[in-house]
Amino acid sequence: MMTSRLYSFKMNYVKEVERRRRGKINMWIQKLAEMVPNCKDEMGTKRGASQNPGMKSNCGVLMKTVNFIQELQIAHNQVVERLQEQNQVLVEMAKVREALKRSEQENIVMKNQLKNHGINPLDGM
Repeated sequence: MMTSRLYSFKMNYVKEVERRRRGKINMWIQKLAEMVPNCKDEMGTKRGASQNPGMKSNCGVLMKTVNFIQELQIAHNQVVERLQEQNQVLVEMAKVREALKRSEQENIVMKNQLKNHGINPLDGM
């Protein structure tokens, strides 16, 4: 008789531990559903949802979460590529500015040489 009670106690304990574990999993899935766009569509799509309209299809929520993360990764990679392209443009712009500065300095030197030889350069040059 004692072993039957002990067995019943252990089974109830195991069931309670499993219930808490499922509760935690469901809580985190619920948080994902709240964060991921269009996951609210999963409301009431699980079997038994007619008795509990707040239930979600955990598989549907997880699938949409994975899809959303993949979309974010693609968008992130595109942003990184654009930033790299912008940085390359900035580097090229700096090189062009330096070349322009050198050309302007050379132009001043050449104008002075012309003046020293008695030639007046045009103002538009």
